[in-house]
Amino acid sequence: MSKLFCSDLHISHKNICKFTDRKLVTTQEDHDQWLVDLWNKQVNDPDLVYILGDVSFGKFDYTQEILSQMNGQKILIKGNHDNEQNLIKLVKSGTIAAWKLYDEIEILGTKTCLFHFPIASWHRQHYGSWHLFGHSHGAFNPPGKCLDVGIDSSYNIFGEHKFFTEGDIATIMQQKDKFVAEQHRNRVE
Repeated sequence: MSKLFCSDLHISHKNICKFTDRKLVTTQEDHDQWLVDLWNKQVNDPDLVYILGDVSFGKFDYTQEILSQMNGQKILIKGNHDNEQNLIKLVKSGTIAAWKLYDEIEILGTKTCLFHFPIASWHRQHYGSWHLFGHSHGAFNPPGKCLDVGIDSSYNIFGEHKFFTEGDIATIMQQKDKFVAEQHRNRVE
């Protein structure tokens, strides 16, 4: 089982191709099927995918239909465009395993904070923990060991729309310096 990370799928968003580089690889009419195909090329059934927000602009039934076509288990971190009632129904239907506002997990032994929005200070940042976010579609690269894992960000980094693997994240984080934006900065080793 692999862990993969993405954000800002924007299922059913009528202008997402116009606003992003997705227009280079798909049309607005084909966008949602393109997402399903992109997803299933990289995700296998036993895999766990963390979606860091803005999964869908669509109504529940359509969102469930699209997500049901996608392999793997899905944990969603709520984004500003995600409807809480739809998320509750997606869990009850078994379409997603869970949804949260924020989560902390380990990636290859490193504490990692997951949130839809980029934040300047996160738990154990002064010890080198990581922060994964979405929301900015690859347009914001703040200092420190943090990373936009949206599919538009992956296009900027890798030259293709894809999901971030644990290895991708570790490689990128090794190249980043620790940055502490709060009182612990004087105590950093």
